[in-house]
Amino acid sequence: MAHSNETEFKAVTDAWGNLDLAFYEAEAMKMRNEYLRNGILNGLTAAKEAVVSWVSTPTSTRNAS
Repeated sequence: MAHSNETEFKAVTDAWGNLDLAFYEAEAMKMRNEYLRNGILNGLTAAKEAVVSWVSTPTSTRNAS
């Protein structure tokens, strides 16, 4: 049973029919920037949650005078 492959790869070529390296370099740069941005945002979110948990921790008033 044959099935359709919707993710068929089609190479981007330049005017001479060669692989367009500039296109692939630009795509790689976009992917890298997205990866770094997500990593930074995840780190900032984790830091915020840590600070909030430290600040919002209830203090014991058992021995208060």
